[in-house]
Amino acid sequence: MNEYKAIIAEEQKRVNDALVKYLDSKIEQVSRLGDWHTKYYANIKEYIMRGGKRLRPILVAVGYKCIRKEVDIQHLYRAACSVEILHNGSLLHDDLIDHDESRRGGKTFHATYRDWYKTRSNNMEKAQDFGMTMAILGGDSLLNMGSEAISDSHLEPEIAVKCQKLYQTAFQYLADGVMLEMTMVNQQDTPPETYLEMVAMKTAVLFEKALLMGATLAGATEVQLNALQEYGIKVGQAFQMQDDILGTFGDEEITGKPADGDIREGKKTMLVILAYKNANEKQRNLLDNLLGKEGMDHEEVEQVRQVFRDTGALEETEGFMMDLLRKGQSALEAAVPPFTQRYKHFLLNLSQFLVERQY
Repeated sequence: MNEYKAIIAEEQKRVNDALVKYLDSKIEQVSRLGDWHTKYYANIKEYIMRGGKRLRPILVAVGYKCIRKEVDIQHLYRAACSVEILHNGSLLHDDLIDHDESRRGGKTFHATYRDWYKTRSNNMEKAQDFGMTMAILGGDSLLNMGSEAISDSHLEPEIAVKCQKLYQTAFQYLADGVMLEMTMVNQQDTPPETYLEMVAMKTAVLFEKALLMGATLAGATEVQLNALQEYGIKVGQAFQMQDDILGTFGDEEITGKPADGDIREGKKTMLVILAYKNANEKQRNLLDNLLGKEGMDHEEVEQVRQVFRDTGALEETEGFMMDLLRKGQSALEAAVPPFTQRYKHFLLNLSQFLVERQY
């Protein structure tokens, strides 16, 4: 585990250094356009750099190092920044969609620009529209900058095209996954398979494509790519299930997020899907009446939690999660040639951490 922590710390520093260098270059590039553009890109930099585990770009580097012990691509970490920038672009838009006011201890992008407008006008409706407009532009800028990070990495043309394809596919899957999640809310009796497909597109895709990007940069074999793809999808799905569990049963002081948010939103998590599948008529009626209800009190939230326990949905979700974890870990054994031991062990330790974490 000490080796795992050492790799995380080492790779986080390299990724953060590459991010700062790249984002500073964008700020300098637009400075000729004046203070507004300079401040806009500075706000984008602040949004990205205020926090985050950098897990996705780390997976690009680890995907590479699973194949090759020595890094011989000068701009590996700039290319790795692409998936972190894509991830943050999607978060910025998610903040707007969800009407969130804070992210990682600071204001969301739309809140920053809404509040700026409010200092100059008392028209709240226009301030809201202005914040929304700037958040749409901010997310768009980031999604494009992620692609540019690959183009600016001076890769061999054939490799650059493959990496761009991975980036574009991840972008498409993210959008499709969000839309699928939105439609699931109003579906009756959603099957677990639909949830798994949604999670594969919305969450696991960046795990998967990050690993594939790194391995592609290193010249991986088809068998090695398939092994990393299977690991990325299965572990990403397991990661989201643990997120769902923490979003309902987590300790708010540890997670930093409300432990009743998913219930109040009526979010279609695996807990909800399995609870409906196993529920009797009384339990189903309770879920129908309470999930997503406005103004729920603490007692009503706890009633929903109890249904998750009593129907076996919590236990079954944990079982699903551990099965996905085992399948993801086993996939690493199929690589030919075998992965480098140091980074294979890192991926095994990482996957274990992701399903055992309490935050």
